[in-house]
Amino acid sequence: MKTFFRVYLLVSGMILASFLVGTVAAVSLGVDWKQAPILTDNTFSGVTLTPNGSIVYSGGSQLLVRSWDGNFHWGGQSGFVAAMSADGNYVVTSMGNTVTLLNASGAQVWSRNMEGQVRAVAVAANGTFVISADDLGNYNSWWSNGDFSGRNKTDVVKHLAIAPSGNLVVATTDGGIRFFTPGLEPVWSDNRSGSLDEYIAISADGSTIITAGDRRLSSHTGNGELNWQADVTDAAINDVACSEDCSLIVVGSQDNTVKGIDRYGKTHWTYPTGQWTNAVGVSRSGAIIAAGANDGTLFILDHGGRLQTMRKLDGRIQVRSVAVSNDGTRVVAADLYNLYGMSLVGVTPGDTVPDTIFVAATLNPVAKTTTVPPATMVPEVTAGADQIPLPATTKQSPAAPWVVVTALAGALYLMRRQDR
Repeated sequence: MKTFFRVYLLVSGMILASFLVGTVAAVSLGVDWKQAPILTDNTFSGVTLTPNGSIVYSGGSQLLVRSWDGNFHWGGQSGFVAAMSADGNYVVTSMGNTVTLLNASGAQVWSRNMEGQVRAVAVAANGTFVISADDLGNYNSWWSNGDFSGRNKTDVVKHLAIAPSGNLVVATTDGGIRFFTPGLEPVWSDNRSGSLDEYIAISADGSTIITAGDRRLSSHTGNGELNWQADVTDAAINDVACSEDCSLIVVGSQDNTVKGIDRYGKTHWTYPTGQWTNAVGVSRSGAIIAAGANDGTLFILDHGGRLQTMRKLDGRIQVRSVAVSNDGTRVVAADLYNLYGMSLVGVTPGDTVPDTIFVAATLNPVAKTTTVPPATMVPEVTAGADQIPLPATTKQSPAAPWVVVTALAGALYLMRRQDR
């Protein structure tokens, strides 16, 4: 009888332990493929994933376009100033003062010249038009067949973005933010000198434009009205992404955190990565968030900032080099050495946000809070080896390991009493 009781307790304890520990591994991240640059000294950066996750783009010192299954891939030229259309059918790239449009197989569609060296390019989601800007402040718009569409001249560009809806072009410049029509007719401009705004995220319908620079995050309507503006981090922002309706805004920064912010500018959660957070990506609903840290750790969080799983890559994850498919099942990331295609196991494709924290809501009334930005932007530099290491413990599951230990200890205690 004593032996039976002892075996029963041991088996029960093992089942309890496996159940509790198993909750940690409910979601896992597996590597489907890993690709290194053809030239070993080159690096990938600035990754993009088509909404269904079937085609991957990466820029950097070696441009690459490939299908998820590896049936086709092409590239090789520099991709520091390049972009892929959301449907994966076009890539626009530049070298010097030349702008070139390529089709899905990498063949040249057309090539055009600008007056100065091209600093930024963007292509509409369906490839209908291309925007390019040079270092002399010239902005040109071209149709997909290469015909000239429009021109504007203003401050030197930092970044360009086209709304997914195709009706708005957004430029962050040395002198402020600029909104244009596809033909580059001015819609709205912010004429403040020395604007901090740099990175851009736009909602699917073009009604909300999020810009980020230094520690500051701003939200505008499609016609340029300021919704709110505030300093949201303790150090320079490295990347920003948002859900389809921009009701969830995710910010990664040099203060070693990822933050979840709602459409009103309120921070709901902060997750510590232990290193600079170099890149973030979000699924369409905001249910899946990917964040890449400077030490090569890729974190997968849910919409509430709770860790689902994590994986260590071979090197430092590049700035603005993480992307998530619309349904949240595929993640792409670039580190110093490779481009990775990874699949999330344990998530339901198209998961929706289960509560109302980040649901879409009318923007008015919105409290507008403007903070005075610092005089100069914190420079973006590579972190040294003395960066704070990843924390020894992370919040992986509500079932902490000490619960398992306590349960097994109780079982052993009961067995010893039965033997007496």
